[in-house]
Amino acid sequence: MKDPESAWVLSNEFARVKLSVDHKGNGPRLRIEDLDSGTSICLDSLLLAGLVWATDETLAIHVDPEAPHAAAHGTAVGSR
Repeated sequence: MKDPESAWVLSNEFARVKLSVDHKGNGPRLRIEDLDSGTSICLDSLLLAGLVWATDETLAIHVDPEAPHAAAHGTAVGSR
């Protein structure tokens, strides 16, 4: 029997995310949802294990407003 679904919300002045466990795939995955945009991702244990090896510099790319992914989504500095 699976544990009852629990969710955690983490927030600060820059972001709000909800963490939960998704049981819909082949195994449990961590589901992370950006509460401001509604975008979500599910990470399995292999991806999470790899994430612990990422450096601060590697992760900083994902929150840089000048990064290519930000421009593609209209969130880069100076975009409308």
